[in-house]
Amino acid sequence: MLTNTAMRSHLSVLLPLLTLVSCQSTDSWTSARLEESSAARAAEVDALAEQADIPNIVLGYVTRTGETEFFSYGGQSIEDDAPVDEDTLYVIASMTKALTATAALQLVEAGDLELDEPLEEVFPELKQVQILLEDGTYRPPVGPVTLRHLLTHTSGFAYFFSSPKMASVVEVDPISGMPTPEVVPEGQYDWGFGIQPRRVFDAGEGWLYGRGVGVAGRVVERISGLDLDTYFKRNIFEPLGMSSSGYNVSPELMKRLVPLHMRTPFTGDLTIAPDMRPAPMERFYGGGDLISTPRDYATFLRCLMNGGALGGVRILGSEWVDLFFSDQLPTELSVQLEPFQEGADRTFTDEFDDKHSLAWALEVGAEDGLRPEGVGYWSGIFNTYYTIDNERGVAVFAFSQLLPFDDPEVYELYRTYEDEVYRALR
Repeated sequence: MLTNTAMRSHLSVLLPLLTLVSCQSTDSWTSARLEESSAARAAEVDALAEQADIPNIVLGYVTRTGETEFFSYGGQSIEDDAPVDEDTLYVIASMTKALTATAALQLVEAGDLELDEPLEEVFPELKQVQILLEDGTYRPPVGPVTLRHLLTHTSGFAYFFSSPKMASVVEVDPISGMPTPEVVPEGQYDWGFGIQPRRVFDAGEGWLYGRGVGVAGRVVERISGLDLDTYFKRNIFEPLGMSSSGYNVSPELMKRLVPLHMRTPFTGDLTIAPDMRPAPMERFYGGGDLISTPRDYATFLRCLMNGGALGGVRILGSEWVDLFFSDQLPTELSVQLEPFQEGADRTFTDEFDDKHSLAWALEVGAEDGLRPEGVGYWSGIFNTYYTIDNERGVAVFAFSQLLPFDDPEVYELYRTYEDEVYRALR
């Protein structure tokens, strides 16, 4: 008969093996079901894409075991019929945030940073950012900001479009709709964000989509001694073979970058928008601005679904990756995304009950589609989107380059494709 100690020893060996077998079984089932349903999915998505007026969109999925599917629609632009594909370059905007979160947790894993330590100790410039009040005045914060606060959007850092208080104190260009760059007051740290960051509540008091992950990017630079472009290349892109990703990429690669389009209000007509992104970039924003491809980003998502390792290379320990797939918000807080588009059947925003990990939002309720509870998702302002399902071992994504954000046609195409993926897995 086995003693209790011996039984525990046997279980410690068997449980990881049983988990591995279970994952392999799930992964095989997922891959088989998706392969069997490919033709039906193509027919459904092709029919919707033919009715849509979208200049350059790539949809697809990647499984944990590496099977991929890509559907491409439209040309490079309204003036260029050359087709887009999985190797076309897009500015992925806030899809950068998951990469910054990965970089930050790499430093936590290395012991160079803590999730819950006051960041003012390693980044004293944070003390300069005070709390903006309703009357436009400021007060000192009550408590410290931690890395967990920054990555979960509970730090109080705001975007001008997510906070009326912040919008009231920044000047906005009437043509571009973007804030006018500010002159940094003498003696203040220049964050390199165009406008200086503001906080609108104390850390932990609420959830607000804002500059927190961008601030985390500055922390990564300070701790590592590298700019974000170099850090990402050395610690994520090169190890994973993501050769078409970066803030600054080669002139040859830049030829594959599709132009940004805008949908004219009221008419919906498409026009090519002015290039708003400096090239080359000199300072790098952890909350956006990265260039990547559907193939490269699929590689990154697949790595995370494999616990932070891929192709014999590990970029992050599985115990830290697990935090990306579990709710990290206090019980009383949830995602609060005000509606951005009116009249659409489905929107990315108009969301008030989902939760958030250290990298993306987590689905709660799944009221508007087949996406299961607990699945991770996020987006970029130029209408790029992704869904990452660690339980079933599949990630779904859509890449386009279009403003305004939450475009009804792009979002409906992405969610229809996602629905068809999940229909196959039911």
